[in-house]
Amino acid sequence: MIPNKSSFKFQELTPITGVKPYVIRYWETEFSEISPITSDSGQKIYARKDLEAILKIKKLLFEDKMTIPEARIKMSSTELEEGASIRGEFSSVDSNQARVKIEDILNQIKEIRSKRNW
Repeated sequence: MIPNKSSFKFQELTPITGVKPYVIRYWETEFSEISPITSDSGQKIYARKDLEAILKIKKLLFEDKMTIPEARIKMSSTELEEGASIRGEFSSVDSNQARVKIEDILNQIKEIRSKRNW
């Protein structure tokens, strides 16, 4: 269960998520959904959305047994779906941003296909 807070320090993540610190640091490089800010003292501060993203990535990788590229695609498609539902319809999403996301997803699919010889 996520504590009722809006921000979390790095040290708080492991007990909440059950994910080791070095894994969280690696996921930050692989998933744009995790984007902590750095405080003036140099400490990473994670928003609630970052913590929720870590939990979702953990589920995709550990429970659903997805690869990182597959999880990236799933996270991107979920983000697009949520953005579209929040705005009411997909056409209201900035077209350039949507194009970049789609190109990224297509590149990730090509990468998965080439690795698996599909």
